[in-house]
Formats: sequence, C-alpha cells, structure tokens
Amino acid sequence: MLDKLQKIMDVACKWGNENFGTSIQFPKPTKKSMVSSAFSSGIISSVITIYGLFLKNIWILLFGGLGILSSVFIYRKGVKND
Repeated sequence: MLDKLQKIMDVACKWGNENFGTSIQFPKPTKKSMVSSAFSSGIISSVITIYGLFLKNIWILLFGGLGILSSVFIYRKGVKND
C-alpha cells in the first residue's frame, strides 16, 4: 500500500514539474527512518490508548488502537524494505 502511495506521489510530482516548470521530487523513506517513525508512533499511540482507558472514552481508545495498528504496519514495511 505504501508503494502505491509513493507511485501516486511520484506521478503527481512529475505532473506538477511538467505543468508548472518546477523540480519537485518526493523523498523515498529509508529503512532507519521508517523504523524510528514506527517506534515513535507506537509510543504516542500507546499513551493515547492508556489515556482512553483511564477516561473510559471509546473514541480516544479507538484512535489509540488504530495508531498502534498503523505503527505495526509501518514497522513491518520498514523491516521488509531493504
């Protein structure tokens, strides 16, 4: 899924470069940056989840859980990305 997003952004940058005369390039994330992003996202999402548990607010708990799932997905993609 991240590969599709990168391809879409590359096409959008190419279109913008051709039509507006700019030279914008979408950066490719490295393995190290993806793993560190996953860890920081996981920590923040864990704090949000715990906050949702203490307040007994289902929406905060849901967003925290989705953030944890997202960080796991990014971590697995980052480790697989060589």
